Amino acid sequence: MTMTAAAAFPTASSICLETDMKTIKELIRESLTEVAATRDINRQNNISRIYKQFPDLKDIDDQILEVRNSRFIAVIDKDERLIKRFDIAEEELQAKREKIIARNNIEPDFDEEKFICDKCEDTGFTKGSDGTVKVCSCRKNELESCYEQSGMADYSSYKMKNYRDDYLGNGAGRKKLKNELLKVMLGLDEGDNRSPLCVFSAPPQSGKTFLAIVVCKTAINLGKSAYYAKCEELATLGTDTLEALKHIDFLIIDDFADTVTLYNNVGSVLNTILETRAASGLNTVLVTPFPVSELERKCDMRISGKLQSAKKITSEGR
Repeated sequence: MTMTAAAAFPTASSICLETDMKTIKELIRESLTEVAATRDINRQNNISRIYKQFPDLKDIDDQILEVRNSRFIAVIDKDERLIKRFDIAEEELQAKREKIIARNNIEPDFDEEKFICDKCEDTGFTKGSDGTVKVCSCRKNELESCYEQSGMADYSSYKMKNYRDDYLGNGAGRKKLKNELLKVMLGLDEGDNRSPLCVFSAPPQSGKTFLAIVVCKTAINLGKSAYYAKCEELATLGTDTLEALKHIDFLIIDDFADTVTLYNNVGSVLNTILETRAASGLNTVLVTPFPVSELERKCDMRISGKLQSAKKITSEGR
């Protein structure tokens, strides 16, 4: 089937944004029914277009359908003579059909259902040459919706391609920070410290929030469940979201500070989240502008103990 117009996937506005956080896999799965319906509509539209342009082809197909229906009745009646007659009749009609198709350069499979996206075959995911599975480019709307539901509604312009290793100089150092954070997200930590908790410490205005957000988006683009939150927001997030944060694949908590853990029950909430995630080996990154040694001394004592055994990613001088 050749589509006469570009087929579109469900738009972001057609995806129900519920209070509960949804992963990219859930959003794509929810859209599959609509995608299947779109494929069928495209098929029907293409058949109608071809039949209108070549009415003799429609006439042949109608005759083939009539012969098949008659043959079905003959099979029920076990009338071998009629079955053979209808078989011969269909063969002759099929030969005429093939001539019409060849003569008019009509695609032989014009009446078959086709994928809307050939890259992912409408699954929403593609696999690279290295075996890495990621969300297909055709699912941009679902990705943007997932980013919004995963705490990054205010950061639509933040993209990994815009992260500059040479920003403020020290390109090698910034590239190292990026790669280390990506390794944590992918679960590729090296060395003896394989703690699922990581503290990313860098000075203010150094681009750490930008990097944290684009790594979180990368996790989602790789099909993982991920969430980005400010530390102080833990006191205001709904119970359903807080429960989800205990079990998602990757969690980033930004603006982590000792003072925040001491007020509004943040320390207790964060401690519960970290303990549950650690028990399941799920990676969590705390992003902070403060030196880790200072945080260890001043944080809520339940958090302080966890910081001591956490993996540390720090800029030079930290």
